[in-house]
Amino acid sequence: MDIPITHTDGCGMMLDTISKKNMMVRLPWVKGLLGVFPFRKFIELANKNDSSINHAIVKDIYNKNHDIIKEDIQIIFTKSQFKMYKYYENWNEYVKYFKGYHCQAGYCNLEEDNIKNAKINYQMIQTLNYMTDAELFALTKMSTKKIEYISTTVRSMLEVFGVTKYNTNKTDLQQALEIYPELLNDVYTKDVLRGIKQSLVKNYKAAKLDIRGKYTFLLPDLYAFSEHLFLGEEKPQGLLANGEVSCRIYKNVNRLDCLRSPHLYREHAVRNNVVSPIISDWFTTDAVYTSCFDLISKILQFDVDGDKSLVVSDRNLVTVADRHMRDIVPLYYDMQKAAPVQLDGKTIYGGLNAAYTGGNIGAISNDITKIWNSGDTNEDAMKAIKFLCMENNFTIDYAKTLYKPTRPDEINELIKRYTKAKVPYFFMYAKDKTENQVEPINESVVNKLDNIIKDKRLKFSLKEFGKLDYILLMNNSDIEIDNDLLQEYIKMNGKYHYKINMEDCEADNKKVIAEDIRNNLAKYKYSDVDITDMLVKYLYGIKHSKSKESLWFCYGKVIVENLKRNIDKKTSICQQCGKRFEKKTNNQIYCEDCAYEIEYDNYEPIGTKFITCIDCGKEIEVDAKANNRQRCDECILLAKRKFKREWKQRNKK
Repeated sequence: MDIPITHTDGCGMMLDTISKKNMMVRLPWVKGLLGVFPFRKFIELANKNDSSINHAIVKDIYNKNHDIIKEDIQIIFTKSQFKMYKYYENWNEYVKYFKGYHCQAGYCNLEEDNIKNAKINYQMIQTLNYMTDAELFALTKMSTKKIEYISTTVRSMLEVFGVTKYNTNKTDLQQALEIYPELLNDVYTKDVLRGIKQSLVKNYKAAKLDIRGKYTFLLPDLYAFSEHLFLGEEKPQGLLANGEVSCRIYKNVNRLDCLRSPHLYREHAVRNNVVSPIISDWFTTDAVYTSCFDLISKILQFDVDGDKSLVVSDRNLVTVADRHMRDIVPLYYDMQKAAPVQLDGKTIYGGLNAAYTGGNIGAISNDITKIWNSGDTNEDAMKAIKFLCMENNFTIDYAKTLYKPTRPDEINELIKRYTKAKVPYFFMYAKDKTENQVEPINESVVNKLDNIIKDKRLKFSLKEFGKLDYILLMNNSDIEIDNDLLQEYIKMNGKYHYKINMEDCEADNKKVIAEDIRNNLAKYKYSDVDITDMLVKYLYGIKHSKSKESLWFCYGKVIVENLKRNIDKKTSICQQCGKRFEKKTNNQIYCEDCAYEIEYDNYEPIGTKFITCIDCGKEIEVDAKANNRQRCDECILLAKRKFKREWKQRNKK
């Protein structure tokens, strides 16, 4: 059947003079995504190749001609972005009212400079229900390693605390750990680390697994859009063919799995990743660009007004997903649109009421999860999943459209036949259900994680890690503690201790708690700097308390400033072994010994399962997972010693 796909639904274009990063925009009645694209360059090349027509002339949706070059147009909105275009005579009328009512334009969700690795979720894994145990083990490798090595290096500990280059809005504690990692040696931070580890184990058992994947904006083939807009081509070719995407983040990866939540049916869009020099000239951002010949937008149910895809490069997952997607076609149903109504108190109330009373998708997605994890995914079960997936999408739009289809009796009977059971066993980890609220554990792919993910005891084994000197956290180490102030702090800490979560310290209610504590302590007529010194001296120097949330939450900024002043900027902590060393360059993060080890490990060439030692000629058999072996054990030791000598000499010079 023929189906309509608006390839630029919600997306416009802007030149990189506006921004080099894609971003979402908001104006009165205008919303969506602006993708970076050099459309001026496109026009100039088109005019050069065919001078008989001025390709810069474009008709707007009101049938008025515009010269993109002469008018210096830097942003092009599409019709789908202008929600109330029917109510204006032309664009000039919109501009007149925009200025007359002192309106503003804003942007949000600017594409990040460094997009961090993401996690996959149980919905995306449960649909791969024929995954083998070996494939599932491979999928959990990053997660199980994280638990195993969480306390073995400074870098791994800092990462789980959120001290990474991706975190551009660090808390006071995270800033302090970045400046003075020796804080990791404190009983409080060790206790927090244990809590983080327990949380990781729980999340991993719920299939919230670490993955080689990133969330990034979905964009259409803007080259194809330009061919249509400036060249008048009804069927533009674009730069991407059917089954292709382009995502420069993974420019060296040929196949990607593109995912999006909610993931209910089998929405794994495995695509060829094309990043050629020609494409790189036109697609200059970290988005994932999609082809105008592809049904990917129907598979993932996205438009391009700011939706993001989890783009996964993990070869194992891509292979598994590709196998599961054979003979799977997109689900399609004609969604209703809301009738236009006058906005007033009554209609706004009706929409809000509909959202709260008829917009609950949790029960529907839970029913789908019951089926996927039941072990019974025959043809009828899959049909039930398809109908539930449709109902879910109508329910999502219900507050907007006020329309939901009614189940026919036979479909209702089919769905209920497969959804009578309790929720699956892993919901104890995913949704904090109790054992009597879930089904007994079975061999479903997600339930298997309960046995694969092991809770390991933390081992703080960094021998060279320096001892914490709490005086570096203070402004005046000779300060005398006011016992009345201290007792007031202890009382307030007892009142709020369990209500403060360091990961949620920007929430408004937490700010109220901090303000209350600070106001009560301010009655003793000391400055924040002096109060901080007293509390640091008591909690770190006298009591060695495990409970320091209130201190960091209320006075963390003061401690950070003290550390910035007290720590020698010429030194740093080795992110591998924990030894403090004198830096030779500003970006040096490893001491000399660890830098050698890491460089050598990355230096070794790639080998195969059966190898002949390149030094002594001995033939040895190695584990298939040991991809970087070319020497026997004895020759590796000799080569490392030689490499170390040469490395030290080279760095001396």
